[in-house]
Amino acid sequence: MEPTPYKKIEFNHGHCLEIFDDSRKIGADAWVVIMTATMKIPVEASLFASEPLSDSKFNDILDTLGSPIEYRYRLERNMIMDHEKDAVLENLVNAFLENTGRYVANPKFPEKLALKAYRDRVEKGKKK
Repeated sequence: MEPTPYKKIEFNHGHCLEIFDDSRKIGADAWVVIMTATMKIPVEASLFASEPLSDSKFNDILDTLGSPIEYRYRLERNMIMDHEKDAVLENLVNAFLENTGRYVANPKFPEKLALKAYRDRVEKGKKK
């Protein structure tokens, strides 16, 4: 069963950021508060609008990365008391959105993420 998102944000670039409360109890009245943000990005030719790719280059990217790729970001705070849990989670979400929200909302973000993931995977393959 899929976890229910704490918050969903649709961006103009057509992708949705989902924020989850992955917190877990670690004691009678203590928590590890965990916020996880994810965005699934299908690898399609239309993703590469600012740098159109040849069919062979696109197919190489698709074969290397698969589809969809996933952006994932996680913040956590340890030893949070029961009565503070919800406020701490809200603070983590707000801090993420203030610091990283504009970055993931940028129309070029999905394309840049895919190209970086591809370059990283290719470089990693060369080091073997």
